[in-house]
Amino acid sequence: MKRLVSLLLVCLLLPVAALAGFAESSQVYDPGLAQYALQIAEMCYMPSMQASVLELGGYRMLGYYHGDRDESDTRHVATYAVYDRINEEGRTEYVIAVRGTGTGEWKLNMDLMPSGKYTLEYAENFRLAAEEILDTLEESLQTAVSPQFLVTGHSRGAAVANVLGMLLTERYGAENVFAYTFATPRTVRGTYPVYENIFNIINPADLVTYLPLPAWGFERYGRDLILPVENPGLLETAASAFAARSDQSGAFEDPNAGMDALEQVVLAMSALAPDVADAYTVQHALTHPGEAGDGEEGMTAGMFLLGLTDGQLFTTQTRVSTATDMTSVQNDFTPVLMSLAGLTQAAGGSWILNMHLPAMYGAWMQVMADMQTGEIQVP
Repeated sequence: MKRLVSLLLVCLLLPVAALAGFAESSQVYDPGLAQYALQIAEMCYMPSMQASVLELGGYRMLGYYHGDRDESDTRHVATYAVYDRINEEGRTEYVIAVRGTGTGEWKLNMDLMPSGKYTLEYAENFRLAAEEILDTLEESLQTAVSPQFLVTGHSRGAAVANVLGMLLTERYGAENVFAYTFATPRTVRGTYPVYENIFNIINPADLVTYLPLPAWGFERYGRDLILPVENPGLLETAASAFAARSDQSGAFEDPNAGMDALEQVVLAMSALAPDVADAYTVQHALTHPGEAGDGEEGMTAGMFLLGLTDGQLFTTQTRVSTATDMTSVQNDFTPVLMSLAGLTQAAGGSWILNMHLPAMYGAWMQVMADMQTGEIQVP
């Protein structure tokens, strides 16, 4: 009975056409494959349903890895699922879906350079997780016939999928790697090749897509596809697309309500930590502006941002005894807190979360697809 319910949910969630296989070209954005990849990424939190979906397309699950990791597990690995099948041409097709942030993983997200080598030209935490996936696949890849890959993920999963897409492309060629990532953090800086087969779908109203900070020089492998959220004439169409989705979570909100205030948040964060080394090594005083003196309690920008993201800022876990320590005095963190207060006042307390959720992405992706086909006219 449980399996029957799962299959019924699968049929409601996914377009049947998307089950047929990969697109013809990995270097041409495919809206149908993108929606399929988004929903597969969402289902990383529901591995049995995800497996049922992919079984309909003839895939078998090779494994669901690190799904039961303990909060004390500090290894830089991700939770992910791997599937394979032999297609009509006799080639091995893989689907690799990387889960977003789970219990205890916010700390891993914020631990950008765990080696302490702050000049690295990539986000070391996400790269380590991507390399572990490739290592896990190694035995299967030894016997794979002309393999092709669909790689996907949302949020933390998107960052790891972005790097994994690059690693697979370097090894197997762009024509064999289809990478679709959503709400993707930044993963690389410096000089690197153009990867036309990696598509990062970005909501410019999503704070996560600005981390690690642009001021630190970070971008993403591949091509960024910016959702058209800044066009107010498309808002009603996007709201209707959101209402029609089976994977609704959160609520539909106007992305423009907080765009200007979000920019101020990013600027305040960048002023607090001008570069990566500053973020992890400089102890800022809690009771006055400037660095903490000898014997004085302080906090790094990295610790502060971790407290913001995991909800633990005002607890002893971040060495702040009471909330008043951070709100009743002026210190280096004050501008960030003030900018966040301004964002909340401008857009509401749930706006940041709703801008990040998969259903919001899926709705605007539908709008973007309809614009491309001419089904809707751009106001």
